[in-house]
Amino acid sequence: MIKQISIYTENRKGALRTLVRTLADAGVGLRAFVTNENGEFGTLRILTDNDSLASKTLSDAGYLIKLTSVLAVEVSDSAGGLADLLDVVEAANLNIDFLYAAWDRTTGRPMIVLHTEELAVLESILRSKGYRSLG
Repeated sequence: MIKQISIYTENRKGALRTLVRTLADAGVGLRAFVTNENGEFGTLRILTDNDSLASKTLSDAGYLIKLTSVLAVEVSDSAGGLADLLDVVEAANLNIDFLYAAWDRTTGRPMIVLHTEELAVLESILRSKGYRSLG
């Protein structure tokens, strides 16, 4: 399991650039991210190369953040890679709260970042099926 940082920010011109520049200036590298908007506000979910520094930097800059444990699982870079992963989740009778795709720069393979209330159970099942998770 790894930590995802959710950042709540205004949905306005330049807000994303300012947030990302704040991280970059602190030397924090982004490994994955996804944005969601809800009217006047948005949520940015990120994985970084330094969760502690990212959290401190964002908090010090006035951002409201939340840390959440997630799984980042390598999947096959072929048609059906995600479907195969979801077949395992379905067979385990687990619900996924959210997921998004990213790219693992170290392996050059796609990964799926996901959250469920049963992270440890799912991680164990996925490992037994040959999946590799980051973290």
